[in-house]
Amino acid sequence: MVKTKKFIADVIERLRPIMTFDPIEDRVSYAIGQLSSHLRVSLRTLRFYEQAGLLAPDRDGLRRLYSRDDLERLEIIVTLRELEVSLTAIKSLMSMIDGDGRASEPEILKRVEEILCELAGDNLARIDELQKINARIDDARRNLADGRGALRES
Repeated sequence: MVKTKKFIADVIERLRPIMTFDPIEDRVSYAIGQLSSHLRVSLRTLRFYEQAGLLAPDRDGLRRLYSRDDLERLEIIVTLRELEVSLTAIKSLMSMIDGDGRASEPEILKRVEEILCELAGDNLARIDELQKINARIDDARRNLADGRGALRES
């Protein structure tokens, strides 16, 4: 677990430049509302991540208490979701991180790179597709505008 904590802290530092979270007070534990505000996600989203097995906060009765480690995991999860990494891919990465040590840190980082590279390629394809759609929209608007003039003349 110590290795996992160190690795997650390392990943956080590498991703920190692209994270958009407001600062949060360094504490031993956090309530769900504090993390919801810090991460700018709904309470429902945090509960969903727990149900999905991505983290397991401590409980005080019905109240969830998130540790600093939970906060760091959530910062990674939310950052990857903001980049549109699938929940399936995030679960797989977290399993690699939490695993029995079969996946080395370089292997995990390589997998993150592969996922992000694939997403960037998908985004470029989506941009190309949207540009084609916009060209068709422009043609339709031009055709409609040309038709308006013909309708006025009749």
